[in-house]
Amino acid sequence: MSKLRLCACLSRFVLAAGLLLLAGSCAARKDLPEHAPMLSLAPAPEGTLVDSSRAILAGKDKDQSAFLLLHHNRDALNWRLALLDHATTSIDIQYFIWDSDESSLLLFERLLQAADRGVRVRILVDDLFLTAQNHSIAALSRYPNIELKIYNPDFRHSRIGAMMEFVLSFKELNRRMHNKLFVVDNRFAIVGGRNIGDAYFGLSQEFNNCDMDVMATGKVVPRVSAAFDQYWNQKLAVPGHMFSEKGTADDIVKFRKTVDLALQSSAAKMSSHPLERKNWTKELQSLPALMHYGSASFLQDNPVVTTGDAPRLLDMLSEVGLPSKHEVLIVSPYFIPTEELLQKVKAATDRGVSIKLLTGSLASNNHTLTHSHYKKYRRRILQAGAQLYEFRHDPSAKIRHSSDNSPVKADFISLHAKMIVRDRDLCYIGSLNLDPRSVEINTENGMLIDSPGLANQLAEKVEQLMSPENAWQVYLDEQQRLRWKSSEGVVSRQPARRFSQRISDFFFRLMPIEGQL
Repeated sequence: MSKLRLCACLSRFVLAAGLLLLAGSCAARKDLPEHAPMLSLAPAPEGTLVDSSRAILAGKDKDQSAFLLLHHNRDALNWRLALLDHATTSIDIQYFIWDSDESSLLLFERLLQAADRGVRVRILVDDLFLTAQNHSIAALSRYPNIELKIYNPDFRHSRIGAMMEFVLSFKELNRRMHNKLFVVDNRFAIVGGRNIGDAYFGLSQEFNNCDMDVMATGKVVPRVSAAFDQYWNQKLAVPGHMFSEKGTADDIVKFRKTVDLALQSSAAKMSSHPLERKNWTKELQSLPALMHYGSASFLQDNPVVTTGDAPRLLDMLSEVGLPSKHEVLIVSPYFIPTEELLQKVKAATDRGVSIKLLTGSLASNNHTLTHSHYKKYRRRILQAGAQLYEFRHDPSAKIRHSSDNSPVKADFISLHAKMIVRDRDLCYIGSLNLDPRSVEINTENGMLIDSPGLANQLAEKVEQLMSPENAWQVYLDEQQRLRWKSSEGVVSRQPARRFSQRISDFFFRLMPIEGQL
């Protein structure tokens, strides 16, 4: 989350909280209109992606899937482009954030090209950080072969009107869709931590994320599509044409000229990616030698606000961490543990299970507000027996290489990957952070994969991120004082990029909003 987004989100929450106090009691949100259901298309019967999937799965059991880790930000964007460029029947995309920068525009243009070829495109985006105007949303929705829906919108009234709607419907509008998935031809899927924007693909000058996705083909892909359908057909997913009577497909045709000029002017920055549609057959033919095999489930939260004891994604993932025989590796860039989680960690370590946790440091964190409320748990995490690591903003050249997308070099690197590895045989890659907003408020999703080969590879990546060149190990010295140890030595206070971070960290800690982070 950028500073601008964080400030906007924070100011919205603070103002809403104040208005709630003044309002006293709140009315429920008006019902959203019904709309016709639409389901995923069957897997494409032919095409380059079909040939590639069949070659990857040749000789494997019909219940098997194949998986490729997408750790390098450059590869994460190129594989998305490859799938879009060879799509023949359908594209289904679901994201929390879709920015308006160069990588976002590049993917947007390739989606339009696919639609021009007759591919059915469905896009579902959360409303919270969406900057598009109502007429632009409506225009894209009216473009041939494209369906756009906005999840849980406030319909972009005036600022005051939007704030009042947020207050009067706080429970509903406070719950955001943090899910991320990308499915093409119902043959390949990409899921993981990345949103759509330059920082997720190594193209931001301010900071780039160290992130993780997984690309899959096989049995699990129709399950991902079915999960998408569950959100797509909810009333909370509002068709874009309802946002404005203005805006036509012709407006998108005109806008594409602006997109083309923007991409051409950024050709040097985007030199690792083809600006025009490309034949990716050679890259696709290399996949059988690169992928790991196994079985997988796709897990997600219920798209609507639920009551009672409906399970959350973290409950579904309980088998990943506990029971474990030997080891659990956890990566969560934003981490505020619950009392229950701390108790489970203590019980596991008492049984001899090694638990290693990597989260963001103050220096690497692009979301200082969450870090300010995490830091008070450091001692309790360590006392529960876990090993605690905080990601460095200045990691090794190898991590820099996978995070920055040449020729771009960001001011710092931030951790954004969300993953769990159990006993190096089972792993989770998805959108879930271990903080109150992800665990209790927002909706999340991800893939639970039973593949020792993939789990081992992921564990090696996690251990690399925890190494002294890439992270500070947090520990208690003999006098029970917190210390941070890395390849550069030991320091006695948490590392920061600048003094202003420490000032922000101090004041954010005083804000009583931990449950909203």
